Amino acid sequence: MQSEITPKLSNLRKRHYGLVMTFVVVFIALIYIAPYGLSLFMNHSEGEATDTAPQSDETLYARSNPIELSIPKLNLKTSFVTPLGLAPDQTIMVPDSYEQVGWYEGGATPGEVGPAVILGHVDSLDGPAIFYSLGQLAVGDEIEVKREDGSVATFLVTKLQRYPQSNFPTEAVYGPTERPTLRLVTCTGTFNRGEQRYSHNLVVYAELKE
Repeated sequence: MQSEITPKLSNLRKRHYGLVMTFVVVFIALIYIAPYGLSLFMNHSEGEATDTAPQSDETLYARSNPIELSIPKLNLKTSFVTPLGLAPDQTIMVPDSYEQVGWYEGGATPGEVGPAVILGHVDSLDGPAIFYSLGQLAVGDEIEVKREDGSVATFLVTKLQRYPQSNFPTEAVYGPTERPTLRLVTCTGTFNRGEQRYSHNLVVYAELKE
C-alpha cells in the first residue's frame, strides 16, 4: 500500500537544469518523495538549523554510489538496496526492504555537491523498520556513508523537520546546494486507514563534516 506524497518530477528537473550544470563535480536531479505506504510512520523530532562554513575543494568527493549507512547514536548500520529510480508516474521508487535503505540515483551521491537523498521505512505490519528511531537524532549527531570507492563521507545533522505531506517543501529538501548535503526521509504523523497514508514526513538535514 502506498500513500500519495509528491507531485511528478519532470517540471522540477527542467526548471533547475541550468543550475545543475554549473557545478563541476555534481550530477543533481531534483525530485520529490514518492509514496511510502503503511510501512512509513514514526515519532517526530524537530531541531533548529545551525550555520556551517562553506566546504573547501579538498573536502569534496567524486561520484561514487553509497553502500552502507551508519548512525552511531542510533546504533544503526545497514546496507543499501539497488539504487532507486523513478516509477512510471514520475515518483521516486521506495526500498523493497524494511531493514535496508535506498538512495535516489538521480541525485548527488553522498559527498558530492548537492543533496543526496536516502529513503527508509520506519515500520511495517511486523513492527519497527530501519528508520523507526530516526526522530531521536539531534543537531550535531554524525551520519556516516560508506561509498563504493572505499571512502566514508561523514555528515553532521543540522536540523530535523516535520512537514505535512500536503505542503512538502521541494526547494528546501531537493533544491541545489553549494556544499555536499544529505537528507534522510521517512513518514510520520497520523495514519489514515481509509486513505492508507500518513499525515507528515520527517526530514533529517545534514551537511558534510569538515
